[in-house]
Amino acid sequence: MVRTNFDARKSVFVRRLVEEGAHGKVDFDIYDFLLIFNKSLSDYYTTSSCSGRIALAVAPRLSYSKGSGLFKFIVKWHRPVTYSEVVNALNGIEGSDIWLLVRAPIMHFIARDLHGALTILRMAREAGFKHSGIYSVTRDGVVVEVQGEDRFEVPIVINGRLITPTDELKRLIDIANETLMFGKFRLAHLIRLIEIRLLGKDWLGDMPRNYFQKSYREFDIGNINIEELS
Repeated sequence: MVRTNFDARKSVFVRRLVEEGAHGKVDFDIYDFLLIFNKSLSDYYTTSSCSGRIALAVAPRLSYSKGSGLFKFIVKWHRPVTYSEVVNALNGIEGSDIWLLVRAPIMHFIARDLHGALTILRMAREAGFKHSGIYSVTRDGVVVEVQGEDRFEVPIVINGRLITPTDELKRLIDIANETLMFGKFRLAHLIRLIEIRLLGKDWLGDMPRNYFQKSYREFDIGNINIEELS
């Protein structure tokens, strides 16, 4: 079998995935899928991927997040957060503007050819990732960027002063948690489609009609009820 540039690059990224996973540097809720996907399919691999996150960041303007050095993350969570976690993270930070952010899932799939890339892209659009597209086409593969639109951003500290009362901050955290979970539900839908159509898993039934209408509080993650985290 002739080893191509695609195969060589895939080998590098799969090895990196395993190493970073062993050190807890891969999002816990997509690591198993990424591992199976990369090891099972010879015509695909993944690069940088995020399952969605909530974060607190210091920045006078969010536009400064692009390489200016004026944007700095305080903390990131890849799961719903509690009011206490947010308040504790704010302690000790003075004289700054702080934003509560939610960033949607983003995944990068590399396909060996255009046909494979379009297959992934169609599934992404079907799962609700409408802003996805083909990022680049080279002799080494076709890059598909799957980008969610579930995002939220609001300032909660201005000049070092918390500008939201307790009840309002709790509501903002609720909205952030719901926004995060909606993005993760969409990602779970995409993963299910890939598992069925590319990995040969059995169909598990149609998505419930109210799948994206529920509050995050109505879902369980493993044996943990989200309501109990608040």
